Amino acid sequence: MSIPSRPAGSYRHILRYTGLFGSVQALSVVLSVVRNKLTALFVGTVGMGLADLYMRTADLVGQATSFGLSFSAVRRLAALAGTGHHRAAALHVSVVRTWTLIAAVLGAVVALLASPLIATMAMGTAAAWDTFAQLAPIVAFATLAGGEMAILKGLRRLRALALASVASALLTLLCTAPLYALCGLDGILPALNLSALATYVAMRYAATRAMPWRLASLSGNCLRAGRAMMGLGLAYVGAGIMGAGGELAVRLGLLHTGGTQATLGLYAAGYTLTVAYARLVFTAMDADYFARLSAAMSQRGTMNTTVNRQTDVLVLLIVPFLLAFALVLPWTVRLLYTDGFDAVVPMVVCASGYMYFKALFSPAAYLPLAAGHAWTYMWMELAYDLFFPTAVIAGYILGGLGGAGLGLTLAGAFNYLLVRLVYRRRYGLRTSRAVASRSVWMGLLLAAGLASAFAPWSALRWGVGAATLLVSAAMALAFFRRTR
Repeated sequence: MSIPSRPAGSYRHILRYTGLFGSVQALSVVLSVVRNKLTALFVGTVGMGLADLYMRTADLVGQATSFGLSFSAVRRLAALAGTGHHRAAALHVSVVRTWTLIAAVLGAVVALLASPLIATMAMGTAAAWDTFAQLAPIVAFATLAGGEMAILKGLRRLRALALASVASALLTLLCTAPLYALCGLDGILPALNLSALATYVAMRYAATRAMPWRLASLSGNCLRAGRAMMGLGLAYVGAGIMGAGGELAVRLGLLHTGGTQATLGLYAAGYTLTVAYARLVFTAMDADYFARLSAAMSQRGTMNTTVNRQTDVLVLLIVPFLLAFALVLPWTVRLLYTDGFDAVVPMVVCASGYMYFKALFSPAAYLPLAAGHAWTYMWMELAYDLFFPTAVIAGYILGGLGGAGLGLTLAGAFNYLLVRLVYRRRYGLRTSRAVASRSVWMGLLLAAGLASAFAPWSALRWGVGAATLLVSAAMALAFFRRTR
């Protein structure tokens, strides 16, 4: 992948990488839009709710049994490949694949053994254990795919990773649509299993082209390397378990506070509209920003500049996107789903503030990982994952899906304040006055535009929404032109 040589922390550099990875990710989003549309047509809100519940459950089991390999393997491989130790990198790849296979088998066994307990928690009876037992292959394939993705990231084969992601999205669409059309709700679990297999096949093909597929013998060296990876990834595993647990807790909380499986489907659709499509702006974070931040941690001034510039770009990009999305949201929902999903419109509008706060806290949230302070990262995730489901469920009880959206925004605000307060003391994090000023102005424009979405007169809604969109876009364009 050829990128013109520029200072690693320049605004042009950040924009270029954001556009590069965002454009590839956009194709994946288009494919997922088509898949979601077909899912809504063939299995409706109930089917989407079941699919979301199954995937969150599989994610939780996978996070608990993956040893954190998808995180720890990247750092070690990147260090070896970056210093030219190609033989050592090849050996470590075989170790990663060996331990990933062990983790995949363990995850499948745990999913099978825990299926009665999971069924009781989700459905109130263990009679449906055989249904949840079918999540075992999903857990195994997801773990295997995560290992191959870690290899691609560690070897800096980012273009191959992006193309494999697109191929995975296309294969998933081809797997799920016929099953949903022919089998309805009975096709959900087979479709999810085939999708997990397709993702693994795409990732393994790309990673095998970068490094031939071999397993390491379970010798003393392999065992020691595995223990080292697991030790490094343990806190990351804990954070992943808490994150997946928080997501699952929201779904179970909605079910046990008056919601139905159709409610889960609506929430899943609203969450996807809020988070997944806006994530285009954040796609370069793992591939580019994390490496730059890791290199900048030795100098506090450089670290602050790196965080501030990344935050600046994210806020200036995300606010016009959110305002444009809110303006056409009622038509977008019917286009992407069906008119049975109209109830998610208030939720998405109320939850859009979460993505604004995510733009503010995400760059700083990488600090403990860049510094190698995995336990700090875990405790911060624990605080958020306790607050997040509580806020969303309380919001749903008080205000339905719209209240759940407000709860999500409140969780984002909480995480922003927590990150800023703790990392100010821990790492000397400071926000420059210019970045703070632009963030406040963009936040006020976003709040005005979102509030106008609830106006009783369409002229007022369109007038204020279009005005805030144009002003925010003009501010962003003017700033980026000045910083070329």
